[in-house]
Amino acid sequence: MLHITFTVCVFLHVLAVHGFIFNFNQNQHQQQQAQESFEDRVLNNNCPDYLCPDTLECVKSAIDCPCPYPKSQLKCILPHQDNYICISKPAIHDVKINAIYDDPVRGPKAHNKGLRDCGWVNDVFQGNM
Repeated sequence: MLHITFTVCVFLHVLAVHGFIFNFNQNQHQQQQAQESFEDRVLNNNCPDYLCPDTLECVKSAIDCPCPYPKSQLKCILPHQDNYICISKPAIHDVKINAIYDDPVRGPKAHNKGLRDCGWVNDVFQGNM
């Protein structure tokens, strides 16, 4: 009798594990099917103005597009152009300078000597380096 009880317990345990794995795989498969492709998100977008190619943000014009990784990037507006590039924020341990780069208004205008920030980008772009 003890052997039968043990066998039934093992069998029920195997069924429970199998059910968990089956449900997990089924849920994962459904999530993969529900994800829309990048192409579909672009083609099905209802943006009336300009759709940013990197972020799919809808903005008034291309110059208004955000950087794809705003926490770690600076958006540098190129002089005399309606264009920009995104660069990595300088990696330094100065709290005051990091606060400047984290500020969405002051960060892109910063020009700190010896650091590759938007000021440096503009100097290089204009041939001043």
